[in-house]
Amino acid sequence: MRNKTIFCKTIFQSCLVMLLLLGSLFSLAGCTDDEEKAKLASYHWETVAVSREEFRIPENYMNKDELYLFVSRDILDSHQDLSKVTLGDKHIKLVNSSFNLPGPGLKALFLVGKFDLKDKPGSAVLKVPGFKKKGNVAIGYKKK
Repeated sequence: MRNKTIFCKTIFQSCLVMLLLLGSLFSLAGCTDDEEKAKLASYHWETVAVSREEFRIPENYMNKDELYLFVSRDILDSHQDLSKVTLGDKHIKLVNSSFNLPGPGLKALFLVGKFDLKDKPGSAVLKVPGFKKKGNVAIGYKKK
């Protein structure tokens, strides 16, 4: 009986240690999110509102190395497939970020993806399939 009690106690202690380790990992993961948000928030952003499904990006935006796509909560909640967004022949690279910017009408615009423009796309037309004027979409870049 004593051996069984010691065995149960050891298992219980092992479970507690595992829970502490898991908690530490989740805590550290949250810190990296906070660091990422702080880094992104330290930049000044220049954005332009996207007003239709096919939108011509201003020329001064196309001279940047990266462009970022922001959408309002309405669009995120609609579960629209943002992986189909393209800029010319380039597909968007979706990012998992909780960073947001203030948008029009006190609506936050959440960072959802970016385009790498080191190799320029064939066209300056942003295509957002299924775009409905229900939510807000913006494209922007980091100012130095």
